[in-house]
Amino acid sequence: MKIKFLIPILFFLFSCSETEPIEAAKEATPEDLINHTEEFRKEIIEVTEGIHVAVGFALANAIMIEGDGSNVIIDTTGTVETAQEVKDLFDSINSNPVEAIIYTHNHGDHTYGASVFAEDSTEIYAHESTGKYLSRVIGILRPIISSRSSRMFGNVLPREEVENNGIGPFLEIGRDGRKPGLLYPTKTFSDKLAFTAAGIKIELYHAPGETNDQLFVWLPEKRALFPGDNFYKTFPNLYTIRGTPYRDLVGWVNSIDMMRYLEPEYLVPSHTRPLVGAKTINNLLTTYRDAIQYIHDQTIRLMNMGMEPDEIAENLILPKHLGDSPYLQEFYGSPAWSAKNVFSGYLGWFDGNPSSLKPLPKKEEASNIINLAGGWEKLFQEAEQSYLNDEFQWSLQLTDYLLRMKPGDRQTQLLRQSALVALGAKESNPNSRYYYLSSARELDENYKPNDILLPDIDVVKKYPIEAMMEVLKVNVIPEKSIDKDMQLLFTFTDSTKTFSLFLRKGVLEIQPFMIPGSSVQVKSKEEDLKAILSGIKSLPVSLVNGTLEIEGSRADLLSFFSSLRN
Repeated sequence: MKIKFLIPILFFLFSCSETEPIEAAKEATPEDLINHTEEFRKEIIEVTEGIHVAVGFALANAIMIEGDGSNVIIDTTGTVETAQEVKDLFDSINSNPVEAIIYTHNHGDHTYGASVFAEDSTEIYAHESTGKYLSRVIGILRPIISSRSSRMFGNVLPREEVENNGIGPFLEIGRDGRKPGLLYPTKTFSDKLAFTAAGIKIELYHAPGETNDQLFVWLPEKRALFPGDNFYKTFPNLYTIRGTPYRDLVGWVNSIDMMRYLEPEYLVPSHTRPLVGAKTINNLLTTYRDAIQYIHDQTIRLMNMGMEPDEIAENLILPKHLGDSPYLQEFYGSPAWSAKNVFSGYLGWFDGNPSSLKPLPKKEEASNIINLAGGWEKLFQEAEQSYLNDEFQWSLQLTDYLLRMKPGDRQTQLLRQSALVALGAKESNPNSRYYYLSSARELDENYKPNDILLPDIDVVKKYPIEAMMEVLKVNVIPEKSIDKDMQLLFTFTDSTKTFSLFLRKGVLEIQPFMIPGSSVQVKSKEEDLKAILSGIKSLPVSLVNGTLEIEGSRADLLSFFSSLRN
């Protein structure tokens, strides 16, 4: 079925199922994306004697370094299930215990399989900020990062409709009931750490790039380098559409330069396949860092010429010698997205155009555009005709206005769904492809959201209570608390930590010590309150069964929790 004919079917016959547009996109998968799947052929690769990398089992690779009587693992995949599959194969090669695990950074696809590899005495090495970032992802930003990640990685879609994710075959986190096995680091460092584990001399270097806590691993005796996510076979994610703190391109370039001048003979990324040969590795690292620097420097140049972010994105193209590299194809990142990230990182949200300072409210803008078009029906006809003319992006943008005024209009939702599918079907970049297709899937009437970062009780137990308290602050609903002024005290019987909470007219102040004057005092174990706050356990049930010990006004406690986002 050709995608452009879906709208007449959807609107005039109403005889096809709403999953048919998604199926059409599957049939239209670009050939270069299909070919890229070969990069993730599932196998254990022996890079050199004693170094093995598991490729294609999960979004990220796991790496085993054989030592003297014990082994070292670099990155652990993203779930207990994928980690166990890899560990079983590693054990068939060398079943010695794991003395050390190294996290190259905090992302869940590298850390959530750790419990499978760890022994009782296993040390977990990471940068000193990794723990903070682990907590941040499953903390205050979990709802939005989860939903945007689900779209970007295609976890909204059936597994068979995900060709690959650009840097790996698929994101296993949140699929098929798979469980996280997160462990927090036990050994951390600031800039550089040299140590010996399993008889192997290991050097860790802080190397900001895709994340601020990124590190690379250097084995000087083997001349083997493990760059984490600062290098893989696709244009780098200098900005990710799931959302991220600013990724410093200058720092990323400097990190790659640190790696280049070590002159490695072996390069084992945490995504895509390993490389062998000093000259090949040096050439590719140089090309990679030059592409990143080019995006940074030319974005700054165009910013200084007065260009706005969208203009820069439209004009910034890698030169041919960089753009033709097989290691810079847009299977993950995008120069256009990256340029906008650089602009925002240096100048913030304001694009410099005075009309952007105080724009009309979105609904008023939509009303004006609809009036200009001659009415809602006229604009709908224009959006439909644009779709039939293969002007899918314009059709999609017009549905923004239509749905702003009539959010529940089913015909417009179906039109939008088909425009999203048509755009996604053309995309070779998996991030944008699956974001389009997932957004289309979410318009199905029977769609049920899936929180891929919803923690289980084992993860919650390890989660710092201080970070959980920060989650409370960002979940206060002003309209439910603007007239409230109350003080509460939480004390934890296992850790002896105490927190004083002040809900004051829409703002929640939290202090990590006891302040007299609370109207209600709550005592519990940390893990019990964490489970309630994360939605694993019910507050009413916990009050009935005595999980929470309450002194003072229960009404104030219930009023407090009623002021929070569920």
